[in-house]
Amino acid sequence: MPKIKVIYRDSSLLAAHKPSGIATYRESRNHGAPGCKEILEEQLNQRLFPVHRIDADTSGIVLFALDSRSASGLIRLFKEHKIRKTYLAWLVGEIAPKGSIKTPLKKHKSELTESARTDYERLKTKSGCSLVRVFPFTGRFHQIRRHFDLVEHPLVGDPKYGNAEHWRSFFGGKPARLMLLAESLEFVHPVSRKALILKTKEDF
Repeated sequence: MPKIKVIYRDSSLLAAHKPSGIATYRESRNHGAPGCKEILEEQLNQRLFPVHRIDADTSGIVLFALDSRSASGLIRLFKEHKIRKTYLAWLVGEIAPKGSIKTPLKKHKSELTESARTDYERLKTKSGCSLVRVFPFTGRFHQIRRHFDLVEHPLVGDPKYGNAEHWRSFFGGKPARLMLLAESLEFVHPVSRKALILKTKEDF
């Protein structure tokens, strides 16, 4: 079982770096495989309360509460868009330096659509691909992956929305992975009311 790196911990919450390939928490579709939550609970001998999630193929920062009161406060902050999330992503092609994608997206397993907004800024280009910092205002299912695919710049290494022929050379023969990193979370602590900026130091 892999060891999960803890980024921040206090008496109310814990932030950790989730590796790519591990779910945020145990799900039946993963045949009961332990997720980041279960691995950390065993590693730290501490009960954790999930308050959000990132895709199994996405690496980066995930947040857990250490008690039910803190969990309620954090869940409310996520629902009210009071937690600023940033991601790093490698995209196929050279995208415009800045942009905002506001195309509504279908709900997961539904024909109904819901509003969605993804802002970004390009940081650099390499091998015909673009490294961008992403600011998702909403948190829809696969929002970042779907939005960039809609503007014809799918994420490098995305097996669902991308095209392997487009990004095979990017990895230079190494195993491909989804090039999406949950970089940071910025919010006001629900208990102490102090401003927090939690950021992973990991990179692609």
